This record gives sequence, C-alpha cells and structure tokens, in this order.
Amino acid sequence: MAFLFPATLCLLLFIIGGGAAGKVPAVIVFGDSSVDAGNNNQISTVLKSNFRPYGRDFFGGRATGRFSNGRIPPDFISEDFGLRPIVPAYLDPQYNMSDFAGGVCFASAGTGFDNATSNVLNVIPLWKEVEYYKEYQNKLKAYLGDTKSQLYNH
Repeated sequence: MAFLFPATLCLLLFIIGGGAAGKVPAVIVFGDSSVDAGNNNQISTVLKSNFRPYGRDFFGGRATGRFSNGRIPPDFISEDFGLRPIVPAYLDPQYNMSDFAGGVCFASAGTGFDNATSNVLNVIPLWKEVEYYKEYQNKLKAYLGDTKSQLYNH
C-alpha cells in the first residue's frame, strides 16, 4: 500500500503531461522511499540506503540512495518516455539544472502526508518537496527561458 501513493502520483503526472514519448518533457517525482532517488543522502537522518546491498544491480553496482537493489519505478518510466535512464535526486550535488531539465526527484524516504511522520524521522516533509518543486520551476525558467519552461507547466 505504501507504494500505491507514489505510483499513482507518477501515473497522474504522466497522464497530465501528455502520455506519449516525445510529449513528456520531464518526469517530476514526489513521494517516499519507493521513489526516493537519494535525497535522504543529503540530509541528517537514519533513513538512508547508500550502502550495500542497496544498488548492487544499479549501473556500476553502486548504492545511490535508492531503496532498491537497482533502479526504481520513476527511472524505468523516464527511460520509457525517451528521457534519461535515471531520475536524479534534487539535493544530490553531482547534478545541476541541465540534468534536472529532463526530470527530477524530490521524494524522501520516510515521509508521509502528516508532518509529524517527517518530524519524528527527520526527513523531508511533503510540503517541503512541493517547496523544492517551486524552487525548481524558478531555476528551470532561468535555465530554459520562459517559452520552453512553459512546456513543464501542463
């Protein structure tokens, strides 16, 4: 059931975004551990997956902060839409706006609808994921320009 929320949210984003390869400019991910691409690596929390056996089937066999032995659902969806084979974590310093233009993950393992859940576990609450998205939109506009960035608002 925990996987249902992020999976449903991803599906809705793709339906709204156009639903076919070439029409989806980016994959935007909000959610919990089932879709966290490594944001928790950059915050002070015990909920991390940047160690073995996580990542053993990922490119290069490295643990990236995904709570999986390899890629996670948004990675496969992104690739199926003709975008990058991985969706990078927004807080990961090895990525920049050129990487995020094709998709970005704001998810944080351990988060939930109730802020108390995030507070107890010291993870990124859902409201903060949305704030990061707003910040991303502004950076994307500066990076791509007004006209191109409008494609991301549908």
